[in-house]
Amino acid sequence: MEIVMVIILFIIIMILKVFEPNIKGYIGESQVNSVLAKIDEYEVLHDIMLKTETGTTQIDHVLIGRKGVFVIETKNYDGWIFGDEKSKYWTQTIYKKKSRFFNPIRQNYGHVKAIEKIIDEKYKDSLHSVIVFGYRCKLKKLTVITPVIYLNDLKKFILKFGNDIKLTSEDIRYVYTTLSNANITDKKLRRDHVKMVKAKSRENR
Repeated sequence: MEIVMVIILFIIIMILKVFEPNIKGYIGESQVNSVLAKIDEYEVLHDIMLKTETGTTQIDHVLIGRKGVFVIETKNYDGWIFGDEKSKYWTQTIYKKKSRFFNPIRQNYGHVKAIEKIIDEKYKDSLHSVIVFGYRCKLKKLTVITPVIYLNDLKKFILKFGNDIKLTSEDIRYVYTTLSNANITDKKLRRDHVKMVKAKSRENR
């Protein structure tokens, strides 16, 4: 009986280990969803997939309001985070173990460019990239221009954001509708995109 329990426990641990990145990602995006839902007078799109010249790209959140269009990339990591604006990879350090991950600023730059190709050119200056990290990490040494903030600062950042360009209610409706219509919902295409992202992640380790 004890052997059976040990085997079952081992299987559970292995399953959790395999799906841990997906679980963490889902939790992080859910936490951001909750924060964005509390910001009044903004339209929100979550988990949208758009066509690009090389395939598809998946965007965590797009917040649309009078102050602009905020393209938000979510990272729910542990440990200390190091990085700069232009490097290809950033570093995550947990005790003495270091691992690298693709620079989220560069990643989100691709998201912004994908949106630029879909909406009218006059909205280009209204697009703002924001990188949001969860509660469990420490942003130790970042040399960046693009906003990289903690989740608990997100609402305050949006509300205090200063921008001379103001979107009208018609502008907001246009951007929201255009992105909604361009969003890829086909399940197979979404599965293919996830496989492609995982393959690239393995190559970059």
